[in-house]
Amino acid sequence: MISLKDVESKANIIIIKKNGIKEKFNINKLVKSLVNCGVEYKDLDYIVSEVLSKIYNGITTEEIKNIVYNTLKKINKELAEKYNNEIILKVRTSEKEFEPFNKEKIYKSLIKETNIPKDIAKKIADDVERELKKLKVKYLTAPMIREIVNYKLIEYGYEEERHKYTRVGLPIYDITKLIKSGSRENANLMYNPESIHKWIADEVMKQYALLAIFPKYIADAHLKGDIHLHDLEYAYSRPVCLQHDLRPFFKYGLKVDGHGQHTCVSKPAKHPEVAIQHAAKVMMAAQTNMSGGQSIDEFNIWLAPYVKGLDYKRIKQLMQMFIYEMNQMYVSRGGQCVFSSINLELEIPNYLKDKPAIIAGTERGTYEEYEEEAKLILEALVDVMMEGDAMGKPFIFPNFIIKLREKAFKDENKELMEKIHKLSAKYGIPYFINMFPDWQGENTNSMGCRTRLSNNWTGNPEVDTLRTGNMQWYTVNLPRIAYEARGDDNKLFEILRERLEVLKEALLIKHNITLERLYEDKMLPFLTQKFDGEDYYRYENTTKTFGFVGLNEMLKFHIGKELHEDKEAVRFGEKVISFMRDYADELKSETGLRWTITQTPAESCAGRFARLDYKHYKEETLSVVRGNPDEPSSLYYTNSSHVRVDAPISIGEKVRIEEVFHPICNGGHILHIWNMEKASDPEVLYELTKKITKTNIGYWTYTKNLSICNDCRYGTGGLLNRCPNCSSNNIAKFSRITGYLQNISNWNRAKIEELKDRRFLKP
Repeated sequence: MISLKDVESKANIIIIKKNGIKEKFNINKLVKSLVNCGVEYKDLDYIVSEVLSKIYNGITTEEIKNIVYNTLKKINKELAEKYNNEIILKVRTSEKEFEPFNKEKIYKSLIKETNIPKDIAKKIADDVERELKKLKVKYLTAPMIREIVNYKLIEYGYEEERHKYTRVGLPIYDITKLIKSGSRENANLMYNPESIHKWIADEVMKQYALLAIFPKYIADAHLKGDIHLHDLEYAYSRPVCLQHDLRPFFKYGLKVDGHGQHTCVSKPAKHPEVAIQHAAKVMMAAQTNMSGGQSIDEFNIWLAPYVKGLDYKRIKQLMQMFIYEMNQMYVSRGGQCVFSSINLELEIPNYLKDKPAIIAGTERGTYEEYEEEAKLILEALVDVMMEGDAMGKPFIFPNFIIKLREKAFKDENKELMEKIHKLSAKYGIPYFINMFPDWQGENTNSMGCRTRLSNNWTGNPEVDTLRTGNMQWYTVNLPRIAYEARGDDNKLFEILRERLEVLKEALLIKHNITLERLYEDKMLPFLTQKFDGEDYYRYENTTKTFGFVGLNEMLKFHIGKELHEDKEAVRFGEKVISFMRDYADELKSETGLRWTITQTPAESCAGRFARLDYKHYKEETLSVVRGNPDEPSSLYYTNSSHVRVDAPISIGEKVRIEEVFHPICNGGHILHIWNMEKASDPEVLYELTKKITKTNIGYWTYTKNLSICNDCRYGTGGLLNRCPNCSSNNIAKFSRITGYLQNISNWNRAKIEELKDRRFLKP
């Protein structure tokens, strides 16, 4: 029997724990661990006596464990092994705590997370315990245990359940790399603490989307490169982009959180300064609910009543305030400016002429009465954009979109149009919407990189084009379809339809998820706030969109000709994209939803598709791809249905080819006219604009490359390595990456390669 005297004699013994901490020996802890292990009471005296006889001042817990283990072996070898393993199996949990391993937790989590049969869950828990006991590690981690459970799930034939049980996250190496180097997937995201946080969170949510949102066949199609699921990080939560109407906010006031519970509420703006701020804040607030760009259609018309009676100098100051707001509100997702656009008019369109003009919560005449003010706002915006910022750099946002209607080339607008083209010549900023073709409808707008809305759905311009937008677009890899079809036309269209079916299912999943977020979870309150009993966001009118990349490379492989080389290539290309449009139109009839086709901007996926195809279809890809095969990150496909950027043709020939596809691509399209610094004569551009409006080109821009010296602020056209004014090599270079201007230092490698290939086309 252990005597009290023996216990008291060891009471002041100091033991050293694994972490180096010293504490007094506690016989109660020893007894408790033995009882928990299953040692019978009749054996406790003997084991404790052995320990008391051998411990000394400064003994380690590991030495005490060995004394107990060796003593137990004399009594019960199986119990000794259990004691040994029970002590080793400590788990570092996700809550950053250590706790004893408990296989019951595995059993319960399997039932809860995968719903597999209970007997299978018990077998897996037992198997995992046996596997873990074989490991010689100081401690276990929750991710390590989960991976072993996943292995067992596959072993038992539960692969789908394994997806549900998977833990998402990033390796320490990848996180460190993002912290040190950032990412170039989105050129609008600068390298800063906010963007690092976003990149890491995005990667986790992308994994979640591929495991939990999309079924395996869709996730696999994306991972293999058959398709590209854009904005995966937001698949669970947000639609993409929105065309705003400022009238509800000018009539009822502004709640930037959508309900006024967490932020202060503003009454309707009475003064132009406040109206300007509200316009900026509407886009800022909406971007917290959405993954893509924010745009205000008819921007200068909504603001026109607020500048009635103001002189031009005051109006320009107000527009300057707005432009700086949009370029200095560094608060968008991941620490960036709001990806914004404004659509501007040279005249009041017919559908708005008799509509009440809203100001300060009241109606003051109709918008037809404010055409002069609308023009002054447009002119002031042009002048502000022309000046650039304090460093002489162009303003990146908002995308500056001019609608060209009936009066665009009348004498009354000539001076303003010339000024707009001077802005094109200096910075390449303006975009143009050609409203002359009948297929454009009464109102058409664009946003972001090219997303398009028109009133060709119900015929009501307000319902079809305002307070709605694109829910999502997903993209098909066209060159790969050609590789798989091997020259067989029937096979090519069969595969294309199969890929469109996959995209359709992915878009429907996103559609239903967005409905849940909007109306069940009420996660997007800015969008669902009500005005006159109607939700601000007309979700039922959003477009679900099929995008595409690499038509030129598809044609080169399939029929041996590129778009610029042969009319047969253009005809076959038209057949391919018309097939996609017909499929979208069929879905509209079947589902009642608005399905469209877009020319995907492809900032990252044109390179991603090319790299994946080089990996899986190397010989086929080498026959058509652009870039340097020795550096796979430089490979890229031509964007959408564009001719390749270095095609040896004139602007007129490029227009004649690409205009074929604009009426088909009702979800978005663009004509890029590159490197206009070599012909930056405003008069030349003005005459070119007149000619383009007589074609089926719906939307275009003139891109001028720019170099701005960070030392002396000298700016000039072209991409230079040294300042011609002060010889500094501290140069900021700007060009249009897809549908927006950005400093090329943040571009991905494939887009840098494309930039090198872009050539000037003669008018």
